[in-house]
Amino acid sequence: MSESLQSKTFFGLIWKFTESFSIQAFGFIQGIILARLLMPSDYGEVALVGIFFALANCLVDSGFTNALIRKKDRTEIDYSTVYVTYVSMSIVMALLLCLCSGLIADFYHDPLIKQIVIVNAVLLFCQSFIATQGARMKINLEFKKLSLIKATATITTGIVSIIMAYLGFGVWSLVYPHFLHVVIRALLFWKVQHWFPGLQFSKKSFCEFFSYGSKLMLTGVVNILFGSINPIIIGRWYSKTTLGYYDKGAGYSSLPSNVLMGALIEVSFPILGKIQDDTERLASVYRRLISLSAFLVFPVTLLIFSLSRPFVMVVLTSKWEPIIPFMQVLCFAAMWAPVHSLNLNLLMVKGRSDLFFRIEMLKKVLALIVAFVCVPIGVLAMCYGGVFLAIVTLLINTYYTSKLIHVNLIQQLRDVLPSLAYALVMVLAVFLTLQIIPNLLAQLIIGGIVGVATYYGVSELTHSKDLAYLKQIVQENVLRRTRK
Repeated sequence: MSESLQSKTFFGLIWKFTESFSIQAFGFIQGIILARLLMPSDYGEVALVGIFFALANCLVDSGFTNALIRKKDRTEIDYSTVYVTYVSMSIVMALLLCLCSGLIADFYHDPLIKQIVIVNAVLLFCQSFIATQGARMKINLEFKKLSLIKATATITTGIVSIIMAYLGFGVWSLVYPHFLHVVIRALLFWKVQHWFPGLQFSKKSFCEFFSYGSKLMLTGVVNILFGSINPIIIGRWYSKTTLGYYDKGAGYSSLPSNVLMGALIEVSFPILGKIQDDTERLASVYRRLISLSAFLVFPVTLLIFSLSRPFVMVVLTSKWEPIIPFMQVLCFAAMWAPVHSLNLNLLMVKGRSDLFFRIEMLKKVLALIVAFVCVPIGVLAMCYGGVFLAIVTLLINTYYTSKLIHVNLIQQLRDVLPSLAYALVMVLAVFLTLQIIPNLLAQLIIGGIVGVATYYGVSELTHSKDLAYLKQIVQENVLRRTRK
């Protein structure tokens, strides 16, 4: 990478990682408090509604945000067209959700679901007014400001959620605070930009963005529908409480990948978009990101796997004990998420949204087959099916990536296998430590220390290129800032 691009990438990642880490760290603490105050069924109800909310969000965006970010010569009329489209679609989808709320409630045999769906429909409409402002800041690589805005809104909202749960609002403490999140972000967007996208509409801009974004929209819809197979099945054929356990276990297992993935995807898309025509350079940057993501995500995810029992029993209390096996199994699926996302991100950068859609359709057929086989066996079998899908989809994604930038599966495995080996050594060290410590709290604390020390020590002893690269970039950029 050139010095300028390297600096932008590094500091963009630093700010996005800081944002993701601070938000997830606060969310982690908030989640622990809420888990003690709320019941698993409350999380199950929110998870059921979240499926429809995510689907509506995808249809509202229609891939236009990514299309706007990717376009090089965008104009004010482009921004305005996306804004008008976004708000218009949100009105349509909000009305549709309200009309279908009764049917959704009947499907799950839960009248409360109707009220939650309607409230989320209103929230969807409110969110549409700030989406374009956020996209503009990403385009201008203003990740520091974006990070501060998101962190401020999330932390404030989280505090309100805790207060509401403590006061006995139950499931509504997971719903109503999101309105405050939208208001805070809107105010801060205006404060830092003083910019409004306008209300003009260009048919030419719309057609251009729709041509690219529609494929991403279809892919997103398919992803959400098929990604929601497990929650829908569990919520409908098992129970809301079981879904609450599954949802919470999946949330903790994917926590490390979500922290890094949010940073990587938001920063890498506009950065890689600037070098999309330089295949050799694009491949080099891509491989570096893949390697770094594995180096950071693998150890933390597998540390969660190793310490899941003492963590749940000590921090969440025994009422959440059923999530332990779900957490442990899903860790082996979640650890590959950043690699998947970077592969798919590359397809979007190269403008191959058609290929993106084709790949996702192929993977969803596999997901249906796995679901058909695993559902009769039980929820844990569905978790194992998720691990199988993660491995198979990795093979599919990397195959198509190799066609675009000539970085094949073997090369990508060479980039990530050292980090996997370090993480497995760490797991063994933690496992042996837990065998000689009977107290659960001591297991959690000492096991965590042993895990971190082992991973860092093995990385140093084997002269990990990722650790060396991180040290070098930090030193160079800190020195450069100091001289300024």
